[in-house]
Amino acid sequence: MTESGDTTATPTPRPAAPSPAALAGRRPAAPLVSAAPPAVEHDPEQVREALAFGSVAEDGSVQVQDGTQLRTIGTVDPAQAQDTEAALTPYAHAYLELVTFLDHTEQRLAAPEHTQADLNRILEQLRKNLKEPAVVGDLAALRGRAHELRDRAKALVAQMEQERAQAREAAVARRTEFVESIEQLVATDPSRISWKSAAETMRQMVPTWKEMQREAPIDRATEDGLWKRLSAARSSFDRLRKQHFRRLDEEHAQAERIKEGLIARAEALQDSTDWGPTVREFRGLMDEWRAAPRGSRRTDDAQWARFKAAQDTFFAARNADLQASEAEQRRNLEVKEQLLQEAEAIDPRADLEGAKEALRSIQDRWEEAGKVPRADLRRVEDRLRAVERTVKQAEDAEWRRTDPRTRARVEGASSQLHAAIAGYEEDLEKARRSGDAKRIADAQAALDARREWLAVIERSAKDLG
Repeated sequence: MTESGDTTATPTPRPAAPSPAALAGRRPAAPLVSAAPPAVEHDPEQVREALAFGSVAEDGSVQVQDGTQLRTIGTVDPAQAQDTEAALTPYAHAYLELVTFLDHTEQRLAAPEHTQADLNRILEQLRKNLKEPAVVGDLAALRGRAHELRDRAKALVAQMEQERAQAREAAVARRTEFVESIEQLVATDPSRISWKSAAETMRQMVPTWKEMQREAPIDRATEDGLWKRLSAARSSFDRLRKQHFRRLDEEHAQAERIKEGLIARAEALQDSTDWGPTVREFRGLMDEWRAAPRGSRRTDDAQWARFKAAQDTFFAARNADLQASEAEQRRNLEVKEQLLQEAEAIDPRADLEGAKEALRSIQDRWEEAGKVPRADLRRVEDRLRAVERTVKQAEDAEWRRTDPRTRARVEGASSQLHAAIAGYEEDLEKARRSGDAKRIADAQAALDARREWLAVIERSAKDLG
């Protein structure tokens, strides 16, 4: 080694160890930044291993083998340079403290959670303590281990930065989604918007935005851009809301005018007793009411109450009249049931003229009895018609029996058949003499037919007699 202390000089043989007294009170020349727990009793074997990497020159320079270099790290009194072990031991202890520091750093890096500040402090301590440490020991191994710990710390920092970046991206995505939801709400057809719910959403918009910024802040430029979109959407919503409610007010006013007209017409009809036509008119008014536009809830309810009151007044009077009419019709039904019993007792075969007179009396009283319930009308009318048909049939039969022209026709037909039968009897006799079976059968059939006709005519003549 040269006098100038050049660190690139070739290492010289280790001198004899100085006396312990010569090194009393001497410490390493360079301070050690320690992040390890307080010093403990060092393992003698580890101390001896560390001492192998140090030497003391004749001039008292303390040197350490740092890779391929022999680096001076401190000095001792030349008189004490003979006791090498004593001179180097403090430096070896400092080396072991650095090992302990790295052990402690490794434990800290193995912890489940870290902060960015903690990791930055660890990296700074590794940089300072391992730059050119004034220690004696295996610096190459120490730096290798420190390099590995730095890489682990940097990886954790990179991971945290990636997680923060992902968190920022997620926050931006969430914020963007929120803005898009507001824009989508504003873009909805006004007729399909629930304005009460939408207004509440808009009232919560700013508090929600601030809460999102507190929970997951994003960069200022992105936040400003999204806020401009949000502000524009809110302005559009306010404009659309004003337009909607202005149009709604106009529609409500129109609905109120239309329904006032319907109410006036209903109130003009409520005292009518012309039941049938008025019922039809009220049905038409009801159809118009259903087709009318809707007004405000309060006005609609009040107008409907007035319209229904007029309707109820009319139908209450009509129902009362119907009830009275139904009672009268039930009484009429009782009368007609008694008339039917009287009518069904008539026997036109015994006394046709008396039957006709009795039927006329029943028919007159039937008309005077009035209407019966609709459900019984067909039944009682059919029973009376049956009696009328029986009397009419008896009358027709009597007319046919006493008509001279009918008698003459019957007598003439009887004479003609008697003459025809005599002729057919001769034909049958001739057929029998001929022995022709077919001719006999034909003659017999013709004779039988004329005899049947004559029997019918003679019965008719008997009825006429």
